[in-house]
Amino acid sequence: SSGINAEYGYEWLAKDLASVDRERTPWVIATSHRAMYTSQEQMGDHIVGLHMRLALEDMFYRNKVNLHLSGHYHSYERTCQVVEGDCVNHGTVYSVVGTSGKALDPQYYLDYSWSKSQICDKFGYQRVTANHTHMDIEFVSGMEAI
Repeated sequence: SSGINAEYGYEWLAKDLASVDRERTPWVIATSHRAMYTSQEQMGDHIVGLHMRLALEDMFYRNKVNLHLSGHYHSYERTCQVVEGDCVNHGTVYSVVGTSGKALDPQYYLDYSWSKSQICDKFGYQRVTANHTHMDIEFVSGMEAI
């Protein structure tokens, strides 16, 4: 047994997200190691992402999570605001940011309309700036992959 109680974690997250005072905290950012949305050509990771979406996406939508940050891949990818695979005006932006050190993953990307930016040949990081009314997300490129 791993000693991990997933039900407890799920309940904790649901309670924590529901308790956010959006007047005080206008932006909510969630994180995980694995990506919920990725278009990189790795079927096993698509299955993991699908399971994560089935478990968490409705909770993120109900609680208006603005941004989900993940890693796992050594590349960068960002989605539109998405709910159930559709670009919408009130969904969560999903961003994979794994370009800051280890060798990059030069893989192919599958064609999904929700995938808006894909970078697997440059090191860099993601800069998020926000005030009470706007959040901007940008990839800051470092050096080219060797």
